[in-house]
Amino acid sequence: MIQGRAWTFGDNISADDGIIQYSQVPDLGSFDIPALKAMCFLTLNPEFPSQVRDGDIIVAGKNFGHHSHPHACVAMKESGIKAVLVESTDSAFIRKALNVGLPIISCRGISTMVAHHQTVAVDVAEGFVRNVDSGASLQFRPFAPQMIEVWQAGGLAPALKARLVSENSN
Repeated sequence: MIQGRAWTFGDNISADDGIIQYSQVPDLGSFDIPALKAMCFLTLNPEFPSQVRDGDIIVAGKNFGHHSHPHACVAMKESGIKAVLVESTDSAFIRKALNVGLPIISCRGISTMVAHHQTVAVDVAEGFVRNVDSGASLQFRPFAPQMIEVWQAGGLAPALKARLVSENSN
């Protein structure tokens, strides 16, 4: 179960020119964490980088994260975001985020169910989200066990490492 304060955004949030400013990323060959955190959602909400807290949740509309790339996923995760709930996004962005340990969940109706800074509870295994403040809830397609394993490990590389260690100890 993930529970946190919601930051709400609208439709058509680009990974390149919304989540971060891709043209301003100092080194595309690596992840400059301080720079990514400082620009995360800055153009959409200038207060976000300074006011986001560990455990917060992003709630957004349709077509979230188009022009997806891992830098936007890393920026959100390193800013403390624990989950992203959207009306829609592409499957490649979901995979890129999960590879760094950030669950992105498509859930129709989420953008009208949650207001800015309301508390949201999400269960990726059972496939439900609840607005703690209003009591409203929605269902979504639950994560597969392999996806939960990657998420709980903190990303694909840590999950594979844990699996190899487990297999070698047996």
